[in-house]
Amino acid sequence: MIKKLFIIISLIFLTGCSFLTTQSTNIETPEMGQSPIYGKWTITKFIYNRKINQDNFLFKDIIGEDLYFSNDQVVLSNDYIKDVEYKTKYVKLSEYLYKKFNLDYKTLGIEDSDVYTTYIFDSKASRNIYYEVIKTSENTALLFYNGVILEIKLVDDKIKNDDLDKLILAKKDEVLNRGSLFDYKGDKGFLIGFKSKSDSNIPTWNYKTFYIKFSDLKLENVYEMNNIILPRNDSFSEISVQRESKGEETTDKVIVKDYKNSKLRKDDDILKADTEELKDNNSLMTINFITNNYVNVESLDRNSNNNYLRIYELDKLEDKNPLSYKDFLSEKDLNSESKNIEELKKDPYNIGIYRDNGFWKLKGRMKLSDNKFSDFDLNLVLPYEVNKYNEINIPMSQIKNFKSSIKDGFVSPDNKFLITLEKNFIRIYNIEDSKILPSPIFEREIGNEASTIMTEWAIGRYSNIWQQELSSNK
Repeated sequence: MIKKLFIIISLIFLTGCSFLTTQSTNIETPEMGQSPIYGKWTITKFIYNRKINQDNFLFKDIIGEDLYFSNDQVVLSNDYIKDVEYKTKYVKLSEYLYKKFNLDYKTLGIEDSDVYTTYIFDSKASRNIYYEVIKTSENTALLFYNGVILEIKLVDDKIKNDDLDKLILAKKDEVLNRGSLFDYKGDKGFLIGFKSKSDSNIPTWNYKTFYIKFSDLKLENVYEMNNIILPRNDSFSEISVQRESKGEETTDKVIVKDYKNSKLRKDDDILKADTEELKDNNSLMTINFITNNYVNVESLDRNSNNNYLRIYELDKLEDKNPLSYKDFLSEKDLNSESKNIEELKKDPYNIGIYRDNGFWKLKGRMKLSDNKFSDFDLNLVLPYEVNKYNEINIPMSQIKNFKSSIKDGFVSPDNKFLITLEKNFIRIYNIEDSKILPSPIFEREIGNEASTIMTEWAIGRYSNIWQQELSSNK
């Protein structure tokens, strides 16, 4: 594709959101041989993500700009596709937004319905590069690219195709000469924690943390540390699972302590002598997810042989007060009569956080007979305070098409690097022109049945501060 729509790269990153207010959801079936998004459209709104501090005024000139979709060509605000190819399918809006984009349709101010979604490819380039347009009404649609959503509205779908092509060609040079509104060059750091299974008679997990430092467009260094090393305000914490054996009892405990002598700590900070600790006698524990506020622990009670999930506030482990599903669900969800909610009422604390399709999601656990259990997705987008970076700019379906052995993947904010978990390895790949290059630039073995339990990004000077801290404490 000749030029990427980088005006759309991480626009989804601002707190000053303007949410959509589409009212109608009646959508006609498209004519045979013509895309449902054919015609002249106008950009009306952006939806921003609050985590990257960009100035709204950078994009004021884009609102009101026209987009053209003919049968042959497409012109967008920062992209021109000469040989366009469309692919359309019919989906349930709420389910599709949640499963593919980890979005709750209600936050967009739109109604749930069955809708047409259209993929826009450059037929002469890699099919990995595409835009997506979801029609939310006859005259309104959402345009998706690189994790950003724009609202667009139809101006004219009766215009002749030849006339559309002329408008596109007249605008092409202007679009191709336009520079990107974003500059993502600079330092970035990715902190990833994972666990891997040990060969032993009793279930045992090993924990490691990698800090991956990128400088400009190059991989600078990779630091490997034992246990989970977690950034928390002005310091780092070290989280470990330690095992005690007394007679026939074996007990795991989760321990949270300061990570050595953190250089990020201020001079007048008091070093904590105590540690936070969580344990239940004769129970085995494993960490499934951790962030600077919360930890999700899975426990096996060796007395009853029951397996259950719990989410705790990280600073209150010793209180042993897990969070309930009611702490995450809305009043509407709580009043629903779904089987999942009824099951959670039997054990309101049996909830956990897991990776699915490139996102962190909330699940419940249902007890079955013979100490077995069944997990179910709660179809809930996790609150920002639970996980501050819960996006992936390249869909997991595309990442897995690149290599079927990939279990999990993470894309850098500048869309230049892909970090993957594949079988027993962590690997890093370059991305050029939205295409993942086939040869990894880094790989390291990480153990059997490895799975991700923590992810944190650092941008700019913070990436260098983290590097100084983590490299000096090795």
